Amino acid sequence: MEKQILERVQNILNKDLIEINTIEKISHDDFYSNHIKKNTPVKLTQMMSHWKATELWSLDYFEKIGKDKETYMYKGNIRQNDTNWQFGAFQDYLNEIRSEKTDTYLGNMPIAKMFPELLEHVDFSLISNNTIRNSTSLWIGPPGTITGWHTDRLANNILALIEGRKLVFLVNPKESKSHMYPSDKYEPGSRLSDVNMENFDEKKHPNFKNVNVQYTIINPGEMLFIPQTWWHCVYGLDVSISSNNFGFTPIDNFKMKSSELIKRKLHNAGLYSPKNCVCHYIDDSGKRVKR
Repeated sequence: MEKQILERVQNILNKDLIEINTIEKISHDDFYSNHIKKNTPVKLTQMMSHWKATELWSLDYFEKIGKDKETYMYKGNIRQNDTNWQFGAFQDYLNEIRSEKTDTYLGNMPIAKMFPELLEHVDFSLISNNTIRNSTSLWIGPPGTITGWHTDRLANNILALIEGRKLVFLVNPKESKSHMYPSDKYEPGSRLSDVNMENFDEKKHPNFKNVNVQYTIINPGEMLFIPQTWWHCVYGLDVSISSNNFGFTPIDNFKMKSSELIKRKLHNAGLYSPKNCVCHYIDDSGKRVKR
């Protein structure tokens, strides 16, 4: 699958894809100096050997601890296509994913709310040591999931793979205005792009062809640092289980508690971008429902 995706993306672009810098290990101080302060991505391949998650997490494990849980799932690329959330039994969605004949994605599930005990299974201290607030999520999906082009405007992000693999593309925020075609679609804390690499429209997005795109495949036991405001697009290559952590500095948290909070309240009240967002969907009765 990765070969076909890479070929398709490369055929869109006029410039060669660039591999993301990869290292084995790094100290917390060097990570802060070389990557957080410089806003530079990096893949780390040997920083998760002490994680309980790498020993315990599997579909069987989540079936045991999640049999009485309910959650949201979505299908397809909701950032560039229609928003499509459904709510139901966590175990039923796991069974769909086991079949690998679905595009059901248990995406961005809040660990602290659903499985608070799992916070002890992960270690995102590379960024959490320098933040005042963190948000940790769980992602479980089949091959073929897509998280379309977007940025995390208010937080640094580390994505860690427990099971399966993911292919990630990155674009430097310096190329936002010239190449990435920011979208009007609203997602709290994010900025979305109109560019859809599954259905690329050269007439609408001609400058995207000249963007500099970096990429990497994250394997089990590896993590990728995605700096704040970097554009990223993620493809699931296998049945995968991953976790990520958004880390908010005092300045980031102030922005989240002030202007972003106001925007969210207006949006939830239907006064700001009410019909074009990632966080709400229309149920069977035609009612606008928040995820």
